Amino acid sequence: MYTYKRIVKCPNSIEIEYYHTIRKPGKYYGGRGLNRNLTKEKQRKANEMRTTRKWERIIDCNYDSSGWFCRFSAPFGVFDSEEKFMREVRNFFDRIKRRCRKKNIEFKYIGFRECGKLGKNWHMHIILSDEVMKIAKEYWRYKDGGINLTPLYSKGNYEKLADYIHKDVCGEKRMMASRNLKRPEVSVKPASKKEIRRLERGQLIEPPKGYYFCKDEFASYINDITGASFYFKFKPLEFQK
Repeated sequence: MYTYKRIVKCPNSIEIEYYHTIRKPGKYYGGRGLNRNLTKEKQRKANEMRTTRKWERIIDCNYDSSGWFCRFSAPFGVFDSEEKFMREVRNFFDRIKRRCRKKNIEFKYIGFRECGKLGKNWHMHIILSDEVMKIAKEYWRYKDGGINLTPLYSKGNYEKLADYIHKDVCGEKRMMASRNLKRPEVSVKPASKKEIRRLERGQLIEPPKGYYFCKDEFASYINDITGASFYFKFKPLEFQK
């Protein structure tokens, strides 16, 4: 059994996780294999939580409070299939990219496309920087379809937005993300037995300098095979005010 400490650094957060594993990092154990059993409820929730954290980190690494969560809609009935709508979206993105290149602006996005229940109300929700949003507004051809803009949260709390983006309750969402997105800084190193014993006794770790402990984000888990793991999240002190 191996015990590790994973540190994930984003512009507006530091996450620290202590966990046990039977696999040694860097060693190949073969493929994960095919899971022939239905996912248990606890595993499903854990998967959703990991996905939300993944997208929350990516949003944090690529946007700030000047960014926007945008909805670009086509008028009802203009597109009767996803293929036709995506052809328009690709052309829309190409127009934005050309303009961004001329202005030396990086074009990147995170979001999803979806359609209403009748299959004719195609639209997309994407996160854009302020500069790109202004260009996108200019190039979206369906002004009568609608453009809705919501500013990103000023304190870098993107959990609800990340959850909304990836969670597909009705099976109608299609994730969209550019390839040039920045990723968080991740480091993994062995954790000492002393650290683990303190955590198991209920002692919490000290926040990094300049950060405060997010009590609502703390989590501990018990795995029947690997034992306990602990997750901490810290935010900059200025976000506490």
